[in-house]
Amino acid sequence: MGRYFIGIPLPQEVKKKLKVQSWPGLSRYKDEKLVPQNNWHITLAFIGSLEEEKVEKLRSLMEVFQWGEPFKVGVRHFGAFPSLEEGRVLWMGCEKGRSQIEELAHKIRRQLDDLEISYDPKPFVPHITLARLRSPKNLSRLAENGKMKQEVTFTADEIILYDSEKEKHPYAVVEQVSLKN
Repeated sequence: MGRYFIGIPLPQEVKKKLKVQSWPGLSRYKDEKLVPQNNWHITLAFIGSLEEEKVEKLRSLMEVFQWGEPFKVGVRHFGAFPSLEEGRVLWMGCEKGRSQIEELAHKIRRQLDDLEISYDPKPFVPHITLARLRSPKNLSRLAENGKMKQEVTFTADEIILYDSEKEKHPYAVVEQVSLKN
């Protein structure tokens, strides 16, 4: 039984650009639990544990469902959950392509509901998780000073069902589908 989620992968060159631009802000958090660069992605739905029968249903759905067309994504700012003042999770936010990412997440969550597969129901915010902090920290200064000099853009052209059990590095790809024109 794995630990599953559906997400948009980031191309390697985008991960490198984001690391270069974000490292001055991230370097002060290097003692925290940083997400390895190879695992950076945009989560559309976190599922968690799932029986093999439902994994197969989900794989079948991903292969046949019309998920939509490729679109541009732009990453430029820092954010935190639950808030910048009491941050426990540090992330980079998506500005360009935000509505398309939200629409895709909504489609996926509707399909998960139809398959009776549970997922994390928290309000959706398109982001790339960078670190999980051991204790809450005020990250307001990082957000104010840490806006990246240049928006990093890429084309989101696929979605992946990942298995992150035991924090595999990189996460295991269970199913991968292309967004089609």
